[in-house]
Amino acid sequence: MKTSLPCSARYLFAIPVVTLLAVACGGTDFNSTAGSNGGGSGGVNAGGGRGGAAGTTQGGVSSGGGNKGGGGEDSASAGSGGTSSAHAGSSGAAGASGAHAGSGGASGAHAGSGGAGGTNNAHAGTGGLDTGDSGAGGAADDLYLGPTVGTAKSFAVLAYSAITTANISTIVGGDIGVSAGAVSTITGFDAPSPKKYGIDSLAPNSMRTMLAQQDVTALVTNIDPRPCDTDLTNVVGGLTGDITLYPGVTCMNSFSADVLLNGHVTLDALGNPNAFFIIRGNLTMTVADAAQVVLTNGAEACGVFWRISKQVTIGKTVQFYGTVISGTAITMSTASTLTGRALAQTAGVHLDANAITVPSDGLVGAPGVCTHVQ
Repeated sequence: MKTSLPCSARYLFAIPVVTLLAVACGGTDFNSTAGSNGGGSGGVNAGGGRGGAAGTTQGGVSSGGGNKGGGGEDSASAGSGGTSSAHAGSSGAAGASGAHAGSGGASGAHAGSGGAGGTNNAHAGTGGLDTGDSGAGGAADDLYLGPTVGTAKSFAVLAYSAITTANISTIVGGDIGVSAGAVSTITGFDAPSPKKYGIDSLAPNSMRTMLAQQDVTALVTNIDPRPCDTDLTNVVGGLTGDITLYPGVTCMNSFSADVLLNGHVTLDALGNPNAFFIIRGNLTMTVADAAQVVLTNGAEACGVFWRISKQVTIGKTVQFYGTVISGTAITMSTASTLTGRALAQTAGVHLDANAITVPSDGLVGAPGVCTHVQ
């Protein structure tokens, strides 16, 4: 007598066990019946991906996010296809520009694992496992989106009319030059270093400072239209006392008072070496004696820009970081230091026993090392 095996046992050795649950006893589609709601493509501004929520499948593996669905764009916790996880991504692509976006997460709420992280995402990344709201191995804001100095990169000090120093000042890693005057307008620097350039330098260097000044103008054109992320216009006195600024554009525009900076101004990059800081004011800025700019959590001097429409005056024994762009003149008082650049658009730069160090290109993040394009 011929014995018939139960339908489930009939496929036991011919079909993988995972598939067995889907096809045994007449099932032919891995995501059949209720699974049609899971695995849709990710939506825009949709948490978890459109079509992915509440998509449990009969005979399937994934739930709450669907299997093989695409990641959403601009969506919080966007991902695609989860394995036993809420909004977790599995084998799909991560959303772009979404906070906490990732793909391929396993057993982690909003975790990204195995897939590619989104671009410009906070906590987006790849390879995260069993982690809340993060993908291990990813980096926030992968790309540097801040301003660059162009051909002014080689200059520690670039002025329009003159550069003077009352006492010996030290320039490290850069040149000095004037864009509308002769080399003779650079005074007080008797040593061969730094290299000095003016409009009477031998060709082709006679054009070097003018081209660099044009790039300073382009730098200002890049900075000025950017919207304010933090508006301190109505803060009396500007950056006074101890204050912390975060990446983005801080506006200090005013029609009644100049900006005073004193105490400690901490620039916190939140662990992202590609972060940039723009501090923008439309009048003058005065830095009080002994004030300090402090870079922390990955902030780099080459990603800091002080764009002041009029004169910048830095007091004595100040520790300062960033590219200082003054619409008119820049004056540094005795024993102050600057890691960055002093760029004066329409007047001179006046020093007094100062030390100016241009950030170097490198792979190791530190205040004086630039890991992205300058």
